[in-house]
Amino acid sequence: MVYRPAFRTQLDGSRCAGTNCGCASQAMASQRGRRGADPGNSHGWPPTPPEIRNYIGACGGTSLNQNDAASNHLYAADMAVRYGVPWATFQSLIISGRGAILQIRYSVIAPTRFDASPGFTGNHAVYVNERRSSDGAYLVYDPLADHRRASIPQGPQWWPASLVKAAAYAVPGTATGCVNASFTRDTD
Repeated sequence: MVYRPAFRTQLDGSRCAGTNCGCASQAMASQRGRRGADPGNSHGWPPTPPEIRNYIGACGGTSLNQNDAASNHLYAADMAVRYGVPWATFQSLIISGRGAILQIRYSVIAPTRFDASPGFTGNHAVYVNERRSSDGAYLVYDPLADHRRASIPQGPQWWPASLVKAAAYAVPGTATGCVNASFTRDTD
């Protein structure tokens, strides 16, 4: 059975919460990468977006590399950061037992029932935990999906593969047919 980390919202009231999608996604990926096992160091457990943000420093968007460095230092959870990954490779790594932080463009999500931040259409990071074999959908942890209003989705949801793929392809500067992602180790 695939390990499922606790959902983390980016809108937790902490410093930089509005731009902590990468930090929240990294917190979930770090927990998955360690299968929930506390590394027993001097940092808090389970991982939290504010602790990752505090390691990175200034507010604003974060990169996959910044979040990986924070995760490795704080929780001994090293990620495989990859830019320009062909979709087939992304899919096979998820199927093989890895979780991933995936960079997406929210304008693709905005017109769907998965929209957790009406009016937002910019770059975003989500955590993808697994792929369902019956229909190819992905279990996506969108850090904005905190049900702060009745119309906002809550927690992890199964997103159609076509939606995940289109949102990842829409990130400006990404190679055609490729995605940018940071993968956990194989935990299955």
